[in-house]
Amino acid sequence: MENIITEIAQKFIKNICEELCAGKSITEIEPKMLAEAKKCATELTSAYISAVDTQILVQKSARRESGHSVYRRGDERKQQTAFGEVRYNRTYYKKASGDYEYLTDTFLGINSRKRVSEGLSLSLASAAKDMSYQKATNHLTSGEISRQTVMSRVRKSNGVTEKPTDKRRVPELHIDADEAHISLCGGKKSEVPLISIYEGIESHGKRNKCKNVFHISEYGMKKDDFWERAATEAESRYDLTDTKIYIHGDGASWIQTGFEWFPSAIFVLDKYHKNKAIKAMTAGLDNESRKLLDKEIREALNFEDLRLFDELTWSLCDQMPWREEKIIESAGYLKRFVHGISICVKDPCANNGGCTEPHISHVLAARLSSRPMAWSRQTLKKLAPMLAAGKISFEEKEQATTLPASLRNVEVNVNKAFRRDAAGLPSPDYIGILPISGKITGTQKILKMFK
Repeated sequence: MENIITEIAQKFIKNICEELCAGKSITEIEPKMLAEAKKCATELTSAYISAVDTQILVQKSARRESGHSVYRRGDERKQQTAFGEVRYNRTYYKKASGDYEYLTDTFLGINSRKRVSEGLSLSLASAAKDMSYQKATNHLTSGEISRQTVMSRVRKSNGVTEKPTDKRRVPELHIDADEAHISLCGGKKSEVPLISIYEGIESHGKRNKCKNVFHISEYGMKKDDFWERAATEAESRYDLTDTKIYIHGDGASWIQTGFEWFPSAIFVLDKYHKNKAIKAMTAGLDNESRKLLDKEIREALNFEDLRLFDELTWSLCDQMPWREEKIIESAGYLKRFVHGISICVKDPCANNGGCTEPHISHVLAARLSSRPMAWSRQTLKKLAPMLAAGKISFEEKEQATTLPASLRNVEVNVNKAFRRDAAGLPSPDYIGILPISGKITGTQKILKMFK
């Protein structure tokens, strides 16, 4: 074992030094250096696993005590890891009960049928939040893992929301509610809802930012259950006793359900949909007339002067009879939520929020709908919460180490084989990391060749 580790370390340093002394630029040697580092990591990992298998194999009395006898040796195993494919051979044991087991896999906590490590699985799922499955596998494994494998890792992952340590009191809380419109496999359309909760907007230089924002998204969940989760998350973070709550949105029926869970909340029609409806009313006019009517419509809505608003609406219908249906439709939408518009004049705090479209764009649409793509419902149920939470966890945790008690000293013997020092680190004179003085190692001889 000592010779194997030394050979791997010496070969790694030799190859690295050859690249450094070849007269190439850093840009040219970077790919080679990274490849050598990954290769060294896979070889060392394989050597470590071989040491574990050997230590289990040589402890005959301990295995007899636990009821394990050798059934077959040299079974090859391959596993994709974050640093490359690790190959090793291990021994297959027969139990006294008649079952079979790879004790080496048990010791390492590796599922006997799992081809991709937990660490790589988590990295693939995390990368798939921001890029396509193919780009994720190209970026992390140079395409050695299929897109379907990346998708399966996404489906076995969950979004992780950070839990606060204690509740806080804030004067106001803003809740943005909107949905991303996506395409399902088969051509059908669907929606993925998003709720963003934050403490208002604060300035950072020339840019504004939502203060302490967190997002909630679920696909296929009933609207009551979705809002119940939003209320639970908010109440776990804040003491809402004296907090003014504003719900910003386009007024859709599922958004109105939020007032059942936040009964004291005030509805604010988000500016994107308000401006869209006003522009739909005045479309077709010349610029000067459009600006004048736009201003008058806004004043009528801001002060809830519905009589003036109706006069402006019929005036537009008289000027553009061919657009009468669209004008009346847009006017009806604005009148229905006039209180959600005028509140911004009555209560200045209502203007300190309302970022529904930016949240949809940055959190959901950038991955789900900004480019032509179709999704399965099964994937959306996992991916939507992951996009909202930002952090993820992997469902398939490696099995715990459950070696028989008689074999529990395997780890101690393996560590001895790797010659760890008192601090728990590999001895520098053993693996070839040059000591200041003392015995000249093979690695030193190699480095002297490049002086």
